[in-house]
Amino acid sequence: MIQQWRSFYSKVVILCAVSIHGCGSTEDESRTDLPIPEAEPLPAENAPSDRGEQQAAGVKEFDGIQFRVPAGWEQVALTPAQQGMISASFKIPQAGNGVKLTLSSVGGGIDANIQRWKGQFQLPPGEAPLQETIRIDHVDAIWLDLRGTFDSGPAINSSVALGMRMIGVAIPRSPRDFYLKLTGPREQLLKAEAEFREFVKSARFVQ
Repeated sequence: MIQQWRSFYSKVVILCAVSIHGCGSTEDESRTDLPIPEAEPLPAENAPSDRGEQQAAGVKEFDGIQFRVPAGWEQVALTPAQQGMISASFKIPQAGNGVKLTLSSVGGGIDANIQRWKGQFQLPPGEAPLQETIRIDHVDAIWLDLRGTFDSGPAINSSVALGMRMIGVAIPRSPRDFYLKLTGPREQLLKAEAEFREFVKSARFVQ
């Protein structure tokens, strides 16, 4: 009789142990960690960006002249060396990384500055500067096209580069004339020429 009770008791203990182990496993499996929710993406206008550059499309004013800036152009922050000499600087990525545009108001007279621009270029044999008069908001301005080896001269960050092109525009103003200077490799500047001409023609003098 005692032997039977011991056998029965042993079976009960084993069954309980199995039951307890099974329940524990079920509970652990039900506690599988849920995935951590991902942060919502920042809206485009709040996303981090390079503050040295900004999309510049739309009407903008520089030194009393309004221009319609094409979409895709990027206004670049001026360096300490440019401040006080340059009014604005742009990149035109769709034309190429080497294409740059600067706007400035400078004294000294248009003829002297045009001659300085010509002196920065060594033209290939048989080529000559292309110069024409264009009408900008009822005022005659000079459009100068130079191609060849560009030597920026004894200025900060001066450089000499082959196969370059520059389109310069001189607009008579008082007390200082206004200048636009588009520079870059010849094949890249070709892609920006038509858009640049439209940009120049959009100029309107602020009263």
